[in-house]
Amino acid sequence: MIRRFGLADHAWLCTLYEERERWAPVYQKDTFFAGMCTFENGECRSSFFDSFVHKQTSLKEFFGKYELLVQEERKIEAINDLESRDSSPLLKTRCFYELQLSKLYTNEIFRRFQDEVVMMPCFSITQVHANGPVITYMIKEHEAEGDRSNIKNFEVMHDKAGTEIRCICSCFNFNGYLCRHCLCVLHYNGVEEIPFQYILSRWRKDFKRLYIPELGSNNIDISNPVQWFDHLHRRAMQVVEEGMISRDHYTVAWQAFKESLNKVRLVADKHV
Repeated sequence: MIRRFGLADHAWLCTLYEERERWAPVYQKDTFFAGMCTFENGECRSSFFDSFVHKQTSLKEFFGKYELLVQEERKIEAINDLESRDSSPLLKTRCFYELQLSKLYTNEIFRRFQDEVVMMPCFSITQVHANGPVITYMIKEHEAEGDRSNIKNFEVMHDKAGTEIRCICSCFNFNGYLCRHCLCVLHYNGVEEIPFQYILSRWRKDFKRLYIPELGSNNIDISNPVQWFDHLHRRAMQVVEEGMISRDHYTVAWQAFKESLNKVRLVADKHV
């Protein structure tokens, strides 16, 4: 555009082009936005305030209405959290990845992930390069557009040794969950469960329960067994919740429990 319209001497446009990696979405695929994009269809986060902010809004009125709006958002969030914990989403496929994350993800994130799972049968996979344990695959995505079939290519790199996977579409980096292309490669390689590092804690329905308020041992009455139980139970449940994330988490948690029990029994033996 700068060359076409002879704007090479326009300082502001030249600066805008030089800093394109800071604002152009195509350069921000590796930046985590939790699925929120402010560039599509002219949308922006300011629409959050459109219902009560206008030119005549005073600062006092703004803060008053803002607090009411935040309370309403928190109420909606609490209702959604309750629905996620107490309901089971309807599965659309027999894919184990869908079943696995239906038990972990909140309903909203699971629906987004489910859309990726449903699209898995639309691909063909070809191995194009191998460098030790790192295999590069070409995924051909077939899309129907009217009477025509459109084919898009996506490159996926899979490290079998480190259970790492990366797609050129950068869905995980941008949205926080694996894309259909990565899921196809995992399935192709016989990986039965999505690796735990690709299941972000922020999307889990039990996320808030994992981070309970810190209760220091200094606040515990050393002569009150009820407080002992409450404090130990809270800590143990944190380990249990974390141990449910994956098979590796479970193994570490189980080993820690066994070691702790043996140490406690040694203390008991000294007092016999």
